[in-house]
Amino acid sequence: MSPRIGAASSVHSVDRALCRLRPALGALVFCLALGLGCGGAGGGNSPGTAGSHQGGSGGTTGAAGTSGAAGTTGASGTIGSAGTTGAGGVTGSGGTTGAAGTIGSAGAGPAGTTGSGGSTGGGGGSGGELGGRGGTTASAGRGGSGTAGNGSGGAGTAGSSGGIGGGAMMSGGCGKTPTLKNSPSATTFTYNVITSGGMSRQYILRWPDNYDKSHPYRLIIGLHGATGSGRDIARAPAYFGLFDLSQGSTIFIAPDAVGGLWSAAQDTTFVSDILKQVEADLCIDLTRVELEGFSQGAAMSWTLACALPGTFRAAVGHSGGGVANPTACQPIPYMGSLGLQEGNGQNTQTDQFARFNGCTITTLPRAPTGGHVCTDYTGCPAGKPVRWCSYDGGHTPSPTDAGKSASWMPSEVWPFLSQF
Repeated sequence: MSPRIGAASSVHSVDRALCRLRPALGALVFCLALGLGCGGAGGGNSPGTAGSHQGGSGGTTGAAGTSGAAGTTGASGTIGSAGTTGAGGVTGSGGTTGAAGTIGSAGAGPAGTTGSGGSTGGGGGSGGELGGRGGTTASAGRGGSGTAGNGSGGAGTAGSSGGIGGGAMMSGGCGKTPTLKNSPSATTFTYNVITSGGMSRQYILRWPDNYDKSHPYRLIIGLHGATGSGRDIARAPAYFGLFDLSQGSTIFIAPDAVGGLWSAAQDTTFVSDILKQVEADLCIDLTRVELEGFSQGAAMSWTLACALPGTFRAAVGHSGGGVANPTACQPIPYMGSLGLQEGNGQNTQTDQFARFNGCTITTLPRAPTGGHVCTDYTGCPAGKPVRWCSYDGGHTPSPTDAGKSASWMPSEVWPFLSQF
């Protein structure tokens, strides 16, 4: 499939939204815009907000917002998706100063116009977020109405290399009634079949019980370990324990490797084909497609994250090994884990992504006896963190601390993935 988000190799085409103020009294127009060898061990599309910005007569110049004439209040406008200039906002009243949105490099924050006349009022509601994937400008978030006068829904921080700023980018399946097969429990599985690389392949798909075909969902692909299957991921605790924690916000996929063993080239094509099928049938936020894998599946997540730059927002791998480590990769947020009983440590798991991302590589804390410790690398660029979890245990994606009955891992992984 074509690269779409978060990578420096993506080429992004963006039309910057230009906002102009026309001197017609009382008329407001504004525009906006992420190797231990274990193989033998075993949206919206409407314009986004820039915040509402109005000025009354005799006032001051508004920053990064639109102008109001004669004290008339304008509600926040929206930013046009895919680089198209958004239409102006409607007149409204009331509101607070707009908060800064975030901007993917593929997008552009519009400059504010000068307010003419009137007194200065508060800014509009929170600024819309803009994100680009694969060079496409994502649709913006919603903003609130503004009080009379000027205000600014300020531009946020820029995503690196055409990365994702935060606005949803809806897939082709949005608005459609699903035709794929859902497996709505952790005990009964129905496979979807797809032809990939000339072979019949299969995967399990699970969407939220209250699935809304008009809402773009996060998508997480779970990759099983060597000799396993998608059932290992889909059964309880479903999808590495993340299905329950996601609280209806996420769609999950669990593919089967041929013979239970992942192949870098073959399965890169397989996963690409799955994504094309699912994104055309279900409503997916294309800026939030993520990976989690265990053992050989973790190593396969390394391959996918690096071989398909711009496709995945972030990745997580537990005790990875069994597929050759990538030698080059565009920066991507990554979290890895390994048990002390498996030997080695961060040098076989997360140091590679720290290097790809430009983080500072030092020896990170080792888990205490019977416990675990998770540590962020320092010096990583904004939006491209790398996190390392060491635990006192063996080869498992669900380690538990001494005296505990449940794994701590899901409560570490979900905050890491859901921050994006």
